[in-house]
Amino acid sequence: MGRSDSELHLRAYGAIDGKRRWNRRIQYQSGRRVPRFGGLVNGSLYITDGGTDVIAVNARDGTIRWRRDLYDRVADAVPEKFLSPSNSAVDFSPIPVATPETVYIQSSYGLHGIDPGDGSERWRLYLGDQIDEAALEDPYGLAVTPRRVWASYGGHVQALFTVRLSDGSREVERTHLPFEFPSHPVVTDDREAVLTHDIVWGTSPLETLAVGVAGEDVEWQFPGYAGEGAAAYSPVATDGDHVFVAASYEQQEQLVVFALQVATGKLEWLYRESLADRNVSVGAGGEFRLCQPAVTGGTLVVGYGTNPEQGTGHGEVVALSRAAGQVQWRSTLSIAPQDVMRTGNRLYVGGQQGTVVALTDNDSD
Repeated sequence: MGRSDSELHLRAYGAIDGKRRWNRRIQYQSGRRVPRFGGLVNGSLYITDGGTDVIAVNARDGTIRWRRDLYDRVADAVPEKFLSPSNSAVDFSPIPVATPETVYIQSSYGLHGIDPGDGSERWRLYLGDQIDEAALEDPYGLAVTPRRVWASYGGHVQALFTVRLSDGSREVERTHLPFEFPSHPVVTDDREAVLTHDIVWGTSPLETLAVGVAGEDVEWQFPGYAGEGAAAYSPVATDGDHVFVAASYEQQEQLVVFALQVATGKLEWLYRESLADRNVSVGAGGEFRLCQPAVTGGTLVVGYGTNPEQGTGHGEVVALSRAAGQVQWRSTLSIAPQDVMRTGNRLYVGGQQGTVVALTDNDSD
């Protein structure tokens, strides 16, 4: 998935041969935020246009099954001041997570339950009454389990809302977060979630790298590594017992991977390697990015890359043992990796600009 100023580009490729199956261009108004991917469920791909619309795309041929403007539906019923501080549809910023029964949407209004079949809004939950100000401001991430929904917000709110779903009722808990720009929550069990910050690169290391949340309480905070100079960060991954997050620091040009215990945030193991001889510069914020870690069986895959704004560049993925952080294999890439997914004997690596590379067991060094 890629984008230009007013077009969202979707491309489908064969999993075995990599041949393009279809290409779809979706128009939207310029000036919108980054489109969000909500999952592939029962043959439909759910995305947003970066503004107000939620879109269901047929994964087989790329045709649009439905497209709904949620902002118009909410604006008809409530004053604009409850939608965003600037009263702008641009800041509605829907974030989707699809399940077979419901497409959940997080917005600057709150949460929405959407029918996967036709996009109709089944229910709506306003979250502004949980804070002192009406507007929620920036939605940052959504996670869903059968019994709960977690939604993180930044700006002046800096909160994680946990909504318990029970017998048609919705009970809301609010947790204050130490992050101005929180990541999407990563659920570790039925009641707990872990968050980091939604910053991929900064001019100096942040004081808190990750937090564990249960109910209305921050259970633990992990400070990370006391590096100096610029720093790059990855999202969080989990295996249920541990959470994993990577960071790189300008001082000594290092990649550091942390494995933390879910319940306590205690450091289980740490992997560190020098990037000094890898032709990369952590201090060049426009040129360096970390990949989202991925747990595949007993392996944790991490990665980094350069030239993230281009279709090609330089990158590397490293496979570590999930139990002890020992290197199992590594593979160099012609892209800056962003996401990793494993199916069967193939590891699919998505680039920062939409390019996809498939690795087999023979590709690892």
